[in-house]
Amino acid sequence: MSEGSTQDQPINSLGVLLAHALAMETDAAERYGELADQMEMHRKADVAGIFRRLAKAEQKHLDELEEMCAEMDLPHIAPWDFKWGGESPEAIAVDRVSYQMSVKGAVLLALHHEKLAYGFYSHVANQTSDGEVRRLARQFADEELQHVAWLEEWRDKCGPDDEKPFDDPDPPLSQE
Repeated sequence: MSEGSTQDQPINSLGVLLAHALAMETDAAERYGELADQMEMHRKADVAGIFRRLAKAEQKHLDELEEMCAEMDLPHIAPWDFKWGGESPEAIAVDRVSYQMSVKGAVLLALHHEKLAYGFYSHVANQTSDGEVRRLARQFADEELQHVAWLEEWRDKCGPDDEKPFDDPDPPLSQE
């Protein structure tokens, strides 16, 4: 966090909210896509499918946001000044994913991050004094809640085989 950071102050500007949303959706779409590619490379089609579906959903959000922002001049926010601090809520850290993870493990990890995104937007909606920011933050929270519901449904359908991690007696030195 930078000196004099405003991370604790509410978002009261539509431009600032949209800049945060663009950054979060960009990070999420890219990261889910990278994770899907990684899982496909290791022939983990079920896990790749989870991440690929999320990548497409996040890309759809990103496309809608970019269209919404096409005529706007959004503020530049330095990475360390985003309200979430560190990685964006939806960006799963690469070191938390392994080609050996189970389907259920992938679902639970994605679920955790979708809940973080929901929490971020809900917090913005609850803290802002601006009606339009509140309305849009609630809309974004509802979209994230749809992902949460889908992942909870998938989690609940996971059977015993979906909980087993892939056992590799000769793991690679790198997953790049």
